Amino acid sequence: MCHFTDIRFHSLLLSAAIGLFSVAVWSSCGTSVEKPAELVALESRLPEKVDYNLHIKPILSDRCFACHGPDKAKQQAGLRLDTPEGAYEALAESGKTAIVPGNLAKSEAYHRIVSNDPEYRMPTPESNLVLTNEEKALLVRWIEQGAEYKPHWSLIAPQMADIPTVKNTGWPKNEIDHFVLKKLEEKGLTPNPEADKATLLRRVSLDLTGLPPTVAEVDAFLADNSPNAYSNVVNRLLSSPHYGERQAVEWLDAARYADTHGYQDDGLRTMWPYRNWVITAYNKNLRFDKFITWQLAGDMLPNPTQNMLLATAFNRNHQQSQEGGIVDEEYRVEYVADRVNTFGKAMLGMTVECARCHDHKYDPISQKDYYSLYAFFNNNNERGQIPYNGEPAPTLTLTSTQTEAQLKFIRDQLKPLQQRLNINRPEYQHGFGRWLTQAERSPKSSIKEGLVAHYTFDEADRLDFKAYEHSEEKKIKDAERKKENDLKKKEEERRKKLGLPEVKKPPVPKTREELEKDPRNAFWNQVNDTLPARLAGDPESMPYQIKGRVGMARYLKGDSNIELPRPVGYFEQNQPFTVSAWFNVAKPGVEGMLMGKSNGPFDGNRGYEIELLKDGRFKVTVNHVWPDNSLDVETVGKIRYKHWFHLAMTYDGSGRSAGIKLYLDGKPAPLQVVTDNLRHSIDHGQNGKNWTGSPFLIGRVHDHYIKDYAIDELRIYNRSLTPLEIPALAGQPDALTTALYTPAAKRTATQRAGLYTYYVTNHDSTYRNAFEEAQALRAKELGLYNNSNQVMVMKERKYPRKTFLLKRGAYDAPGEEVKPETPAQLMPFPAEYPKNRLGLAQWLLHPDNSLFSRVMVNRFWQQYFGEGLVKSSDDFGNQGNLPSHPELLDYLAVRFRDGAGASGVWNAKALHKLIVMSATYRQSSRSADAKKLDADPDNSLLSRGPSYRMSAEQVRDIALAASGLLTDKIGGPSVHPYQPAGIWEALATRNAINYVQNHGDSLYRRSLYTVWKRSSPPPMMLNFDASERHTCIVKRQKTSTPLQALVTLNDPQFVEAARVLGQKACSMGLNNEQLIDYVFKAVTSRPARPAETVLMKQLYAEELADFKKSPKRAAELLSVGEYPIDPKIPKPELAAWTVVTSTILNVDEAIIKR
Repeated sequence: MCHFTDIRFHSLLLSAAIGLFSVAVWSSCGTSVEKPAELVALESRLPEKVDYNLHIKPILSDRCFACHGPDKAKQQAGLRLDTPEGAYEALAESGKTAIVPGNLAKSEAYHRIVSNDPEYRMPTPESNLVLTNEEKALLVRWIEQGAEYKPHWSLIAPQMADIPTVKNTGWPKNEIDHFVLKKLEEKGLTPNPEADKATLLRRVSLDLTGLPPTVAEVDAFLADNSPNAYSNVVNRLLSSPHYGERQAVEWLDAARYADTHGYQDDGLRTMWPYRNWVITAYNKNLRFDKFITWQLAGDMLPNPTQNMLLATAFNRNHQQSQEGGIVDEEYRVEYVADRVNTFGKAMLGMTVECARCHDHKYDPISQKDYYSLYAFFNNNNERGQIPYNGEPAPTLTLTSTQTEAQLKFIRDQLKPLQQRLNINRPEYQHGFGRWLTQAERSPKSSIKEGLVAHYTFDEADRLDFKAYEHSEEKKIKDAERKKENDLKKKEEERRKKLGLPEVKKPPVPKTREELEKDPRNAFWNQVNDTLPARLAGDPESMPYQIKGRVGMARYLKGDSNIELPRPVGYFEQNQPFTVSAWFNVAKPGVEGMLMGKSNGPFDGNRGYEIELLKDGRFKVTVNHVWPDNSLDVETVGKIRYKHWFHLAMTYDGSGRSAGIKLYLDGKPAPLQVVTDNLRHSIDHGQNGKNWTGSPFLIGRVHDHYIKDYAIDELRIYNRSLTPLEIPALAGQPDALTTALYTPAAKRTATQRAGLYTYYVTNHDSTYRNAFEEAQALRAKELGLYNNSNQVMVMKERKYPRKTFLLKRGAYDAPGEEVKPETPAQLMPFPAEYPKNRLGLAQWLLHPDNSLFSRVMVNRFWQQYFGEGLVKSSDDFGNQGNLPSHPELLDYLAVRFRDGAGASGVWNAKALHKLIVMSATYRQSSRSADAKKLDADPDNSLLSRGPSYRMSAEQVRDIALAASGLLTDKIGGPSVHPYQPAGIWEALATRNAINYVQNHGDSLYRRSLYTVWKRSSPPPMMLNFDASERHTCIVKRQKTSTPLQALVTLNDPQFVEAARVLGQKACSMGLNNEQLIDYVFKAVTSRPARPAETVLMKQLYAEELADFKKSPKRAAELLSVGEYPIDPKIPKPELAAWTVVTSTILNVDEAIIKR
């Protein structure tokens, strides 16, 4: 009969008899193995029932999964130990089985872990991993007991746990305490008594608002002996607007919020409205499922509000590159990957980023799972290289109440004008008849009406250009021009600092004779010979002359281009224009901007571009910031290569894609609309300026040259030509005059319609007046939009991107195509949910999703106790910690999700109140009990109250609040308080180079509002372990360093706070003991102890004597900071009290939560 031997009996017997010799035991199948005696000796200390999740998986994950885990590429010997199928299956090569449940003899894993042979032992010596004897003993017992695998604890949906029964029924104040006390009683421990009232008030105030209680609030709470005194305080704090600020700090770490783009150039961005949204959402207690859904997919909700759209800025908080020369797609891929990684860490509590380049080594997340998640975030209408001037598209324009009222007034005025701009109005017919009668008598071509530029390219090559480009003359002129520009820039900066108006001197026009002397001026404008087109680029690769469609043409062979002079081709969004030219493309594959007025990627391709796509189709864009704040249309048909064709683009100034027309060889080309979302200027960006300001270019955009095509007969008009006018430009008979010459009875319907359209849009005075009025109103509308804040948000592309598994995570190594899907080992994605970000949010919040509610509850707990119930709050996977109180975690997770009583579902404030009202939270943090400290050194059993150093923001805010300097204003743009000089300047390259300190109230805003530059975060906050915000962070480290004391003793913000607090106390008419008592209350929320009073009085006396001897030293100390000094207080006294208050601001209770 198969049975287990009594191992404990054998252990005792053999230990006494033969010491450390091995012993033979029987497996469940009767096969004997000799277990090492050192393992047998440990068996009495092992759990009676070994649990896979609690005892075995941590061992396997740390020591085995790297080589025998889910990552197929790294699996050794074909063995997989993270699944029962892999562990129980016979190995292909040897036929042996790693684990045979209940049978040590047949379990190869057993023999490997107990072997002393380095060639045979597992883990191998080369891995530098070792199993302890206790771990070996646990593995052995687990195999003996059947080697039962269980799903990872965090992948099992949480269930509402029963409230445990406890012995000390008088201690619990709510359900939390039953779970905590049950475990304490099991360990033979008792909880600490409740903290004293002052300590408790300070603790809960800091935890719920991030600010200490005022002296008046401390006195009031100490005097309130009612049973609801503490509950009333909690309710007051939860209703405070500072509650939202406190909560926002935690979330902004996870959301990787910053005020700059990051990477090398690290320019400023407008993201503070998202921070406002977060603060408001917490203060209004927005249901947490909505809080998450809006951020993940607010743009996908039916009829989304502005707040829903703004919330999606969460997905755009990642770093973005402004650097020139980058590969667009490479960086766009990085942005999408960051969204996936943030979603994984912030909402799933999983290190999904480990699966970007290969299957996860420890968790059941394959590389395919990663890119299936990636597909949810891959359809944002964005690009990799972002502009220096302009918020990266897509954006949301946030208009103020005043601006919105102005916009409404403009829209109301535009409505009747839009009706008058309908060309089919009956009154236009009368005028048309009169005009037609007159025009028929003397038909005239309209080909020159509105023509502002015409370049024939018939001129001979300028042979002197190459010599000029290499000449000393050019170097001298370039140097003079640079010097002139530098002086001009310095003068502009000087005038700006002094608040003087900008002075612009109109350029002095040159004559043609003067212009001809410059070898770069190669092509003459037939309309205005003072505006010649220039050669530019490599003098060895100049566009050369070839036979054109009409006369001669220019062939572009790369590394050079033709540029038109300013202001030729410059138009605003509300202005109509036409551009036309002949082209001959030499071969398939030519792609890029053939011509256009575009500022290139540094300005979001602001302007307009006529681009040839690689497949032979045309793309026309009119942009503020491409690809979303723009109009984008593409042709359906393709061009013929090695063949002259005529291309004309017209735009009617409407700001709509329908206002763009493209004509090939005189005929309208069918267009498909890609984007129709232009709101802002196509001429300038922020502050009415551009970063580059490129002219109209042929053969180049920014630093990208287009080659292997010819151009001829370029014309630019300041009006939108009608369909009847275009054929004449395309070498066909003038359709307008032809129609006029044709007898009325013989005119076709097309001719009649064309004549009518031409008349109304160009000659009818009523229509022209309405058009000019509307144009003027739209100019005002543009100005209002341009002066409003824009914030990056999410917006899906019209035509979805395909998503591929990227080999090694490289942008240019696509593998198999994947579709949006959630990881296979997590909750299945419901079929009724849409496969987009909205569906992903719904999946995340589904009751069967095992992760999200646990992850969030754990992080909320971490805010109050310094550690979560799962210490590894960023990793709920195999490498993460097990929960210290699993039933409590599940209870809170289900209660948060499903609600309890009147609290409602996903009620964050209710959960926070539950935590801070618990006896567990209210315990004293002091512990003189050595037994308790030995049994619970890190307070994981929650045997005492929380105690740890406060966050960087709290440390600074406490000093400001205690001194009375803190500004109560909620929300708004980021501020620039005191900061050591030169930090930004030392690290900045070309954008946001100089740190310009603010003044007044902005110096005293909460630290939450301090400008966050990723390459140079606020140094004070970095010293206190604030995250750099490059990536998602859900748990800050806590260090204690000498630098921190140097900050609180010497940083101007803290020195000024000490002075102002001392000044405030001095003005209250208190004696020295009372003054010291007041300062201690303001800083630590308790009165001074007798010994402290004696020390501070002694310090004050010594410092006063010293400052009286050295008035200069007193003046230097008091000069720190901008807050005015009270002249009524003698400077030596104020300086002495400044030292005293600074000392009190540096006691440990000032920065440590007790």
